[in-house]
Amino acid sequence: MSLFYIAQIISVVTLIATVFGILQKEKFKSMLWFTLANLAMIATFVLLERYLAVILVGGAALRTFVYYLYAAKNKKANSLVMIFFQAYFVIVSLFLWKDIYDLLMLANLVMLTFTTWQDNMQTFRFGYIFSGVLLITYDVFVGAYVNIVSDAILLIFSAIAVYKYDYKNRIKDIVLDFYETIAPTYKMTLTKKQTFTLIVSEAITDVYNNFAYMPDVMNFSKCSNKIKNDLTKANRTPSIYLQSVANEKIPYIMEHVKNNKLLFHDVWMKLRSGYNTKYKKCLLKDVTFKMCDETQKKEILDIFVRGFVKDVGEGIYKYEDSYTIKYKNLLDNKELAKYKITPYMAYHQGKAIALLFIYKKDYHAYLCQITTLTRYRRRGVASSLIRYAVDNERRLGINDFYLITEKYTFLETFYMKNNFEEISQGFCIEINDKRPKIIRRKNEVPTREEVLPPP
Repeated sequence: MSLFYIAQIISVVTLIATVFGILQKEKFKSMLWFTLANLAMIATFVLLERYLAVILVGGAALRTFVYYLYAAKNKKANSLVMIFFQAYFVIVSLFLWKDIYDLLMLANLVMLTFTTWQDNMQTFRFGYIFSGVLLITYDVFVGAYVNIVSDAILLIFSAIAVYKYDYKNRIKDIVLDFYETIAPTYKMTLTKKQTFTLIVSEAITDVYNNFAYMPDVMNFSKCSNKIKNDLTKANRTPSIYLQSVANEKIPYIMEHVKNNKLLFHDVWMKLRSGYNTKYKKCLLKDVTFKMCDETQKKEILDIFVRGFVKDVGEGIYKYEDSYTIKYKNLLDNKELAKYKITPYMAYHQGKAIALLFIYKKDYHAYLCQITTLTRYRRRGVASSLIRYAVDNERRLGINDFYLITEKYTFLETFYMKNNFEEISQGFCIEINDKRPKIIRRKNEVPTREEVLPPP
């Protein structure tokens, strides 16, 4: 078999490795596949005696491998590393310059160096869509018509990955989506009105699960009396939950906090895209992790009560006894499957020491009730349990992971260290007619003193 035909076979390997790289959920896996694709491409050009192309692709192979090493440790490569490779491609392209069409190839290399450097997998995948467009255009101009087929396949699979991971079942409203997900478990009724959604739980009467969710803070004054009447009739604390995405409308929300009472302040978080769940060592030795079912019911309830309701509850939230009853009734295989809930536990020398629940909906999931027994904390147990659960759920088809915790607490810091990032904030405000109302002209911005919360 001639070297030409061997080169064509290897080029197919390049295409397959690239497609597998695009379809990965984790960045380090993508970078590993792309490194393989670059190496196969180098072999192809060596067999075809295209040594100038070998120099360019060799730089791309080194780039992707360096990015892989960083991504495997959940780190972003230093900007100087990215700039080094950008300079390499520009300098080499200047020396190899043939005609104006080479600008397309240079643009492709520079763009991919930047987009694959990013942590955001959506940016990463969009980079390969643009790469496909640039390469097809380049192939048309230089007459490389056979390459158009492989570049078109690259473009199609990049678009599929963007749709599958970034747009399919995309969450429009994180608050509504979460409470719709846990509603059956908590026996919640979500009654959607014109300007708010009334959320009432039959099982639990606390303020954390009973309020009116209002997407637009501007409707607060107009609807507060109606909400107060509805929740009073349901024997619940009259309260309104407001959400701020990207710190929007914070001054207006804080104005209502000043005039009423802030019950609790949440932060909604999402696991950073491309996050590597492997290679995390637990500081505590002899720890194992397990996806559980009703056969571990007694252990789950024990950890839930000791580690979450008592320890966490005293410091952050105040939980009712009905929480324990709710989980006792829930921990049945039929119920867990019905509500798409999966418990995970950590064991130390055979003894249960940590717990995590995952509530699934479509292609995303929420991490809830994460706790470790007090004597085992600060030793990496919860972090390792999160990694284990996320890694397992990814293999089962879950793409994105979210959680909710209280803002400005040690829990927020803990989740940030575990690569969760803030996507919005939530403010639950008790309606209080006794506090003075501020009459404000339309579009007038409140002063700094007015938006500060009361002492």
